[in-house]
Amino acid sequence: MKVVALVSGGKDSCYAMQRCIDYGHQIVALANLLPADDDVDELDSFMFQTVGHQMICAIAQCMGLPLFRKRIEGTSRLQDLRYRKTIGDEVEDLEKLLVAVKQKHPDIQAVSSGAIKSNYQRLRVENVCSRLGLISLAYMWEQDQATLLQSIIDSGIYAVLVKVAAIGMDPHKHLGKDLASLQPHLTRLGSLYGSNVCGEGGEYETLTLDSPLFKHARIILDEFEVALHSPDQIAPVGVLHPTKFHLEAKDPSAKFNPELLSSVIEVMGNVAVEETVLRGDEELAVFEDSANVVSNPEVQLTLMSQQHGVVTMGCWRQHCERLGLREELGLLLSTVEKSLHSKGLTWGNVVYVRLFLEDLAFFGLANEVYVKHITDQKCERGAPSRCCMQLCLPEAGFGGVLVEVTAASDSSKQVLHVQSISCWAPCCIGPYSQATLHRNILHMAGQLGLDPPTMELVQGGATLEMRQAMKNCEAVAEAFKVSLRGDAIAITIYCSAALTIEDQVQVEHCLQEFLHAEAEEDTGSDESHRISRYLKIIPKPLVLFLLVPALPKGAKVEVEPSLFVDSAMYRDIDSDLDSSVSWQRIHVETHPTTGRPKDSVIHTRTLLCTPCEGLILPRRYGRAMVFIRSVSADSPGSVNHSENSRNAQVDFQELQENILQAVTTIKCRVFETMAKLSWSDITAFRVYYDVNAVAAAPLCKAVTEALESVTDAATCSSVAPTFLPVSGVSCILGSRELNLLVLDVIAAGAHNQP
Repeated sequence: MKVVALVSGGKDSCYAMQRCIDYGHQIVALANLLPADDDVDELDSFMFQTVGHQMICAIAQCMGLPLFRKRIEGTSRLQDLRYRKTIGDEVEDLEKLLVAVKQKHPDIQAVSSGAIKSNYQRLRVENVCSRLGLISLAYMWEQDQATLLQSIIDSGIYAVLVKVAAIGMDPHKHLGKDLASLQPHLTRLGSLYGSNVCGEGGEYETLTLDSPLFKHARIILDEFEVALHSPDQIAPVGVLHPTKFHLEAKDPSAKFNPELLSSVIEVMGNVAVEETVLRGDEELAVFEDSANVVSNPEVQLTLMSQQHGVVTMGCWRQHCERLGLREELGLLLSTVEKSLHSKGLTWGNVVYVRLFLEDLAFFGLANEVYVKHITDQKCERGAPSRCCMQLCLPEAGFGGVLVEVTAASDSSKQVLHVQSISCWAPCCIGPYSQATLHRNILHMAGQLGLDPPTMELVQGGATLEMRQAMKNCEAVAEAFKVSLRGDAIAITIYCSAALTIEDQVQVEHCLQEFLHAEAEEDTGSDESHRISRYLKIIPKPLVLFLLVPALPKGAKVEVEPSLFVDSAMYRDIDSDLDSSVSWQRIHVETHPTTGRPKDSVIHTRTLLCTPCEGLILPRRYGRAMVFIRSVSADSPGSVNHSENSRNAQVDFQELQENILQAVTTIKCRVFETMAKLSWSDITAFRVYYDVNAVAAAPLCKAVTEALESVTDAATCSSVAPTFLPVSGVSCILGSRELNLLVLDVIAAGAHNQP
């Protein structure tokens, strides 16, 4: 892609440009914001570094690139973490600057920035990029700072300190010193005081005097003055003011005229910025026109309203005339939105969206429709996380789309939404987040085996895709200070039905290898030893493998974890290893229903995840998976053998009895006895079934009758299962058992009273 680089002159923005080049992009222009007054070295800005702005033109000359500059007119008016267009804010100066760049270079596709840890800065750059149809590149995002600092130095960047503002830093001693010579001192300060070695906490700022990208010349700083802004004895603040510098040609034999190497375009404050129509307002007419969609007989809507404010609804069309995907998905999303409004909720309350299509060839079109209905403007608390895959919808009598949405009435929802392409984890460009935290449960978006900096699937088959997907999940988990190895409650793995038995076995092996791995590196420290001991005794999460016809981008696997986020998980590691296990996973084998023949072909397996008895947690939570499987001698060798599945003879009376037994087990034994949860605490009830082995109508009837048998009418009406037809169901990939279906039920209680 052709890229405009935001440059402050510091090491971060210059190294970010090098990373862009490393990944095959082309830097075609530089962009910089500077103070309105040339005599001012530093503005009181939360967003932009301005120290050393007098030398930005020299950097452009050294690189031989055009430089677009604009003076900062706004201030930090909106200081909330989430940004929205605000007149008079300094972020609007950035938009005007980039608009001017696009006018001169309409082929520019992306913007490079040096963001490392500041969500405040990253979110604002992403906000402006999304308005202008540009992609944000932040290749240093969430990188380990010690490693990153070493990489910057090793890359050949020569940068000097131009501001210091931290304990252990002396303006008169350290300003003007190069980064490499100060690295040991910065590392020592990090160990002593916890300061950021890359200066992310404002400890210091730098100015780049040379770089491999400086093709024509390097900057020689001849003279400078030290301006002391604060004489504090512990952490004095000072800046370097350059008074004399010159450029030194890298090729002495070549004719060198700096004025001919670069052009400087001054962007004035009256740049025309097209007023963008907020997509939330743009789609209001669509919503109003569909005010009667809930009563549309073609649309099926199940709504489960839990007693603690969690609402789950499934929406689809069934047994009716086919519609185009654009019309059908729009109809379903409008129906869901109308139903949310009837509960006093909006898309901003939505925690998770599951989007199922009959054909992923239309994935791009589905995204277009999705972003028009679920906009950033409508998601005032952040965009929900999402997973998407192809299901066997036509075979089960559904239309072309099925949508499931989970929302909550409280305000505890927090999202992690990184739209920038980086080396950290795959970006989410659009209104869906990498993860949503709600009531201590982290709901993660489905992760593919994408290489984050290129956003391409890794090559090498299902095994490497699985490893990369798990790595991506772990990166997202670490942002919440948790880990899949210690904090995962359940992991759903969607696998392409095209996988061979060998591939299936390897995918499961990769999962188990990852979950059973100890700490990556035992450094010998007390903390490392504690973590290593902990990882040996923690229980592993519930695992559900689902075979589906296809996944986005033609992927072979997609991983969707849920994790528990709470410090109580680790509080007793040293004192009592056994009591530190806060979750119990129980495997209950259930034999054929009493009175059935001994050679019955249907058994059930129950898996439970719930807090251990007596553990003090913010709330009760439980998740149960009951697998109903065939163990007949004629069962196929794998859940992937769909032809054999179609020929499997299922005794529906026996299946019905086993479903009743399964529902009873979930209600009475699992939730009420073990988890201390009631049927009214259920937040999700999903039935994944092998569409080749089980017919939809009898299954729906069997589950409905089972629910009616174990609950009263009022409670039963509040539990609305979502039936999801797949190509195969298993808790062990590549096994010789034929799983007919799995009941996946989640329940959560209220906050404990203090």
